[in-house]
Amino acid sequence: MRQYYNGDMNLYGYGIDEESSTLPEKTKQMGALESQMRIYIEDYVYTYLYQYGKSNGGKEKVAALVGRHIEINGEDSVVICGAIQGKGAAQKNGIESFSEETWEYIGSQMETYFKGMTLVGWAHIQPGFGSFLMAKDELFHEEYFKEKWQVLFVIDSLDKMDTFYIYNNENKGLRQARGYFVYYDKNREMQEYMLENSMVRPKEDIKDLNIEETIQEGQKVAEGERKRRRPRPEERMDAAKEIRRVLQRRAEEAEEAQKGRYTMLAGVSCVLCVVCICMGFALMSNMTRLRSLEGEILMVQSSYQKLEESIEGVKVQAAFAAETKTPTPVKSQKEDTQKVEEPAVETWHTVEAGDSLGFISTKYYGDNSGITKIMRANNLENADMIYAGQALLIP
Repeated sequence: MRQYYNGDMNLYGYGIDEESSTLPEKTKQMGALESQMRIYIEDYVYTYLYQYGKSNGGKEKVAALVGRHIEINGEDSVVICGAIQGKGAAQKNGIESFSEETWEYIGSQMETYFKGMTLVGWAHIQPGFGSFLMAKDELFHEEYFKEKWQVLFVIDSLDKMDTFYIYNNENKGLRQARGYFVYYDKNREMQEYMLENSMVRPKEDIKDLNIEETIQEGQKVAEGERKRRRPRPEERMDAAKEIRRVLQRRAEEAEEAQKGRYTMLAGVSCVLCVVCICMGFALMSNMTRLRSLEGEILMVQSSYQKLEESIEGVKVQAAFAAETKTPTPVKSQKEDTQKVEEPAVETWHTVEAGDSLGFISTKYYGDNSGITKIMRANNLENADMIYAGQALLIP
């Protein structure tokens, strides 16, 4: 039975080959094992859907999934062998959906590239919005994809996320499939469709892909336009492999560039850490110097206070003598004058490396008898607690 386009704009019954009833052998399991239905998607189809999602600025897109429905021992299996772009899709009920033009295009592409296959589901590509099931997607699926084995494949090509959705056991709604299989096969149909509908065909890679000589072999120039012959199937397969190789190479180059940026960032971070450590050491050294200077300032302040108190005592004594009118002996006046003038001739000693209070006392008093005087005059509690650069008052 071949049914391309019925009144409901579906392609459910498109020519199914009974002899194609075997499951793929070279597979890779993605996720857990789904007990209700096995889903197999060919590697070329999987890769092409992601390329399709990234094209045209990464806008929202839809695509048809074609392949085979196989029932073995009462268990359903879906083998997805091809993907067809949803050209002419339009917004319907707030989502991107198939228009009449889209259905006609799908039918023509199935006739050209995917003979003997049927419509097994559709794909909704929504870059940046995850792979969650939208309520409007579910309504669209239930309206146009009524078979229990038809699937919905939601793809986020930007964040590289994808999920299959299948009908639940009651066949009254969709649920997330636990997992699926990616299989590897000589899928000539999809390779031919990819070459005719490639989204990535840069001019600079024509030489690398070596497609120029293969595709344009036997070309004829007529009225300034080139007419290329249709490549043989094996040539298309080789070209598709080269295209995938170049795409893989670009992904590796992008990854290397990212690693280089991380390395540079790590180097800059190390340099900043070294600078911060050096600044910390310099700050600690300056703090030590400030503390030494603070000690010297306190010593000078203490000496000044003692000098001020001595002068104040002389003034009080003179005032008391004047009030009592007691004549002050000449000797006393001289002594007072000496006491007043005594602070002006105070002796100070700057401590040098290796000095001790015993050494300083011997220097100024001839023996160790001056140690107690020096400690009392400078408010020292411990005779060993002196340091180089310290100014000591010698009484």
